Amino acid sequence: MADILVALGYDVDMTAVSVPPVERPSADRLSRDNGADPRPEPSRRSRKKSRTYAALAEAGAELFASRGFDETTTNDIAEAADVSQRTLFRHFASKEAVLYGDMDEVIFALRDALAGRPPGESVLSVVHNAITSLAPNFEEHRELRLLQARLAASYPSVSAHSRATVQFAWEREIIAAVAARLDVDPLVDPRPEIIAGATMSAVRVATRQWTVSRGADDYMTLISAALSSVPKIGELAA
Repeated sequence: MADILVALGYDVDMTAVSVPPVERPSADRLSRDNGADPRPEPSRRSRKKSRTYAALAEAGAELFASRGFDETTTNDIAEAADVSQRTLFRHFASKEAVLYGDMDEVIFALRDALAGRPPGESVLSVVHNAITSLAPNFEEHRELRLLQARLAASYPSVSAHSRATVQFAWEREIIAAVAARLDVDPLVDPRPEIIAGATMSAVRVATRQWTVSRGADDYMTLISAALSSVPKIGELAA
């Protein structure tokens, strides 16, 4: 799959920059397991970077929610997180990236969900079920997801970042997974990219509906309903 992503112009080495290190098990759990933790302990520097990253993302979300996106500066975010503006830009390329600071984690989850679907499942079902399997993550971060959707609907720069960066990454993962399932070259066979494009259009429709409802409707129910319309598009050719 990595080869396909590279061929599509997607830098797979850059997807992991914002994922915090996995926490080690507790000492009593290790004693119960009667073995050492096989994972290396994150270095002090790595832990500090992760804490700073999380503090900046949290400060940004709070300020965006209370003041508005354009009304919040990168200096405001840095001050709220008690770091310099230079430090902020070492972690985030832009203010928009702060808002979507946890998206790498979601991309990894989507990649794993796509790869973990049963071999005999239809391609469209693979994509549908993989996306809806992310429901626990979206529920856990419901307020942040609603903030991201609301700001994308209200501020052009956020909308542009969502389309060009966040949704682009989702599309590339779907293209790679579909191409692998069909055993085709996505640069030659258009179906993987068409399926990915239709999928993301469905997600955008559901997100718009969710935003209009101010989060009253269930987001994943809306996404599932929108994704269910994708296979029906072929019926229009009859």
